[in-house]
Amino acid sequence: MINILLHRLNIFMYLSPINCFIINYHLTKASNIRIIQRNVSETNTYTKDRLPMKPSFSFPFLKEKKMLIRMMKISLFASVIPIIAVGLGSYLFSSSAIQEQANKSNIRNLSTASHTIDSSLERVQRNALQLLFGSFYSTNLQEQRQKDYAGFYSTIARDLSLFQAANTEIYDVLLYTGSDDYLLSPVSGGRRIEPEDRKIIDKELAANPNFIWTTQHYPFMAQSGEHQVTLILKVPIQAARPTGLLFISLNSHLFQNLMGSFLGYDGENMMILDADGQVVAQYGTLSGVEPPPHDLFKRIHSKAGSDSFNVSWELTNYLVTPITSNFNQWTYIDMIPIKELNKQSKGIAIMTLIIVAAFLLIGLALAFWGTKRAYRPIEKLVDLVKGNQSDRSELDEMGIVMKRWTELSQTASHLQTQVNEQKPLIREMVALQALQGHFLHYTPEQLNRQFIRYHLPSVSEHAVMIIAYDQPSGREGRFFSNEKDLILFAVKNIIQYFLQNDLHGIPIHLPDDQIAVWLWKEGETEEMDDWLQRVKSSAEHLRLRLSEYLRLPVTIGISSGFDKQREMLPRLYQEAMLALRSRFINGNDRIIYYTPPTAEPDIHYRYPIEIEAHYENSLRLGDLEEAVRMLNEFARATRGVIHKSELVDMNYYHLLTATLRTAFLLGIPSEALFTPNEEDPYIHIRNFTTIHELNDWFRDRLVEPIVMNVKGKQMEEHEAMIQTVVHFIEENYHLDLSLDQCAQLCGLSSHYLSKLFKRSMDLTFIEYLTRLRIEHSKRYLEETELTINEIAGKVGYQPKNFIRVFKKHMTVTPKQYRDSTLGF
Repeated sequence: MINILLHRLNIFMYLSPINCFIINYHLTKASNIRIIQRNVSETNTYTKDRLPMKPSFSFPFLKEKKMLIRMMKISLFASVIPIIAVGLGSYLFSSSAIQEQANKSNIRNLSTASHTIDSSLERVQRNALQLLFGSFYSTNLQEQRQKDYAGFYSTIARDLSLFQAANTEIYDVLLYTGSDDYLLSPVSGGRRIEPEDRKIIDKELAANPNFIWTTQHYPFMAQSGEHQVTLILKVPIQAARPTGLLFISLNSHLFQNLMGSFLGYDGENMMILDADGQVVAQYGTLSGVEPPPHDLFKRIHSKAGSDSFNVSWELTNYLVTPITSNFNQWTYIDMIPIKELNKQSKGIAIMTLIIVAAFLLIGLALAFWGTKRAYRPIEKLVDLVKGNQSDRSELDEMGIVMKRWTELSQTASHLQTQVNEQKPLIREMVALQALQGHFLHYTPEQLNRQFIRYHLPSVSEHAVMIIAYDQPSGREGRFFSNEKDLILFAVKNIIQYFLQNDLHGIPIHLPDDQIAVWLWKEGETEEMDDWLQRVKSSAEHLRLRLSEYLRLPVTIGISSGFDKQREMLPRLYQEAMLALRSRFINGNDRIIYYTPPTAEPDIHYRYPIEIEAHYENSLRLGDLEEAVRMLNEFARATRGVIHKSELVDMNYYHLLTATLRTAFLLGIPSEALFTPNEEDPYIHIRNFTTIHELNDWFRDRLVEPIVMNVKGKQMEEHEAMIQTVVHFIEENYHLDLSLDQCAQLCGLSSHYLSKLFKRSMDLTFIEYLTRLRIEHSKRYLEETELTINEIAGKVGYQPKNFIRVFKKHMTVTPKQYRDSTLGF
């Protein structure tokens, strides 16, 4: 209501938009009055005889002309706000543009740094793997040590020295062979393992990966800086039970020098975090002084891609630009102080201030004039709010608006009550979101809280089945086809009854008028196989009960897997949906269990193009019987080869395109096939549940109308041809005409023309020509004094033939006919 009032008021106050603020001010005052009234009323009991509120809140300055004075004062104040807002917005926009440019530059720098460091790490990793895949380190090191003790350690020392020399990024290399308690290094030689070191080494040997990058600090390794990056590889790397470890520590100055080359702002900081949020390297003014904010890593991964954001660190606001490496999932972060970016906006701020001051003076002048113009429509506004109702209360204009606001608040309270009544529906919607995979990004703790809140199972075996009813044309059920809501209500009630007595689950109304049932097993006493058998048995009883009640075919699709992980619910839902869709081929009114697809694709299938061509030709000829036969052949070819409903849809899309193309080439308008408000036929194809129904639709809605149209056009063309022949006969009946001459005139065969002529005129060609000649000869005999021979020549006969034909049709000779007409 308030939005409508403001909209109407803006129409009247188009000359002074600042006055919108004035009305908002008064509405705020009125709203505050309403809040005070409500607090006072809540201290009393809610009874029908509640005492009326005392008029302690009155605003006499809002009445009569005093409101104009108030509006003018507020207008002078309000005119400053939009102008300052525009100036501030311009300044903020320029600052934002500068930050955006800085962000793009940072992304380029971070990408370069990431690529450089990733290349170095990948090269070290590749060289280390190449070293360990050698014949020396791929065999049993303990046996080699026993065979040649001195050569064993000299080989290791030589290889590690060459490896470290070839990779300048390496700071230290340690090798633990497992045969003794020594760590071998080309830098520090050999050192005995302490008991604490032994625990660390045993832990790394028990870990799953054969090699891993880590930022963990190892006390037995030389450290090049505050943070340490180490590559750990098991030796032999291909052994099922490795006995040794190779530790490769990188020089932290590699990261420091590289990050320092990209810093361009005072106070700028750059850091690298690993996949767990631990600092790999850090460079800048705060390097080594303060750790990064504890929520920085969480905020970075809550953003999409490399979006920048602001963060406060050590009383300084920074623009943070992150990027994540694809090699090891490290996060490269650049942090620029906001104040350094804002230094570039000072010139823009001065220019903006000058422009704001100029427009401020203009705004003040217009505020006086606009306020006077704005006051006049207020009375019209109040009348509009009142409508046809009479209000004798001593309320001012804003008081009336406050009254309407009270009515809206009561309506909102009523709606809130209705929301509380819809909690079961909300639970059903949450379950639907879980099936559709909307909670996959939730952590296990978040998902557990969500399920507990809506009384859904936290840990259990799950199954999903989807129930659909089909209403074939010509078959009547218990309900009409337009009573879908009533049908679904009845189906859900029957499902609820089964769930209360046999299984545990929740029925979910799907958008396409289907019902999904999320089932779960409660308790650990029942064996899994027994529960699965009970699910199948209950599904069959449920299907029979629904089919019997609705008097319609009911199909149930059941997922194949019964998984205990809630994250697998979307997969089970998709399996049940695919099983239900397969009724297009397998038929409806049954239970369909999901069958995993075979690995072998349908590469041997060939689209029946020859059937399609024969079908199109039958449509063009108007042969209904042959077109329907080809349609059935197409269905047989499709059903016999394809085992996926999506491919069946694709085949019928091709056939629909061929049918519509044929109709277009035949000149059949689309209105003859589909009404303007009818659903798109390509979308309508998906609504059919079986191939038989789809074929019936093709026959009734496409084939028969096209054939009827073709036959109608053929009849029109034939009528036009016959009229051409008749006209030709009437113009040339005195000549020696033949059926072949007329057939050549129409471009048809004489036999086909004879059939058409007989069908149209109900006379053969010769009969019509003879009758026409006799009629003309009768006119000549009655109206002229021409001789019989002359008349025979005029009507295309020889005299003897003329007399014979005339007597055959008229039972008298031409002379006798003339004499009878003259009265002799």
